[in-house]
Amino acid sequence: THEDERAAIVALDKTGREIKVGDLLKVYHFTSALRRKKHYMYKHVTGKRVWPSGFTCLFASHLDMKDDSGFYIPLDGKINADTEIIQGADDDFAARPRGDHMKDQQP
Repeated sequence: THEDERAAIVALDKTGREIKVGDLLKVYHFTSALRRKKHYMYKHVTGKRVWPSGFTCLFASHLDMKDDSGFYIPLDGKINADTEIIQGADDDFAARPRGDHMKDQQP
């Protein structure tokens, strides 16, 4: 269906909101052994990449915005449980719809 096709071309944060180019993300990095404190990385979504095979993803760079360092987020419609949008490319990212997909998946 059309809804299933759309789900396959988005990446979602842990709240179920769509991650877009320009968003600032807080990504879980590790939990320290001492005091069990959680540490996070902050990434900026700088673009989209499509491989010849058809695999499509977003590129999240370090805050220095260099093209050679960062990681890829697949546009597979699945929730990225360790990722949260903390600042959106648009003015009101918190108002982005969460959709019905939240009923089916556990973050």
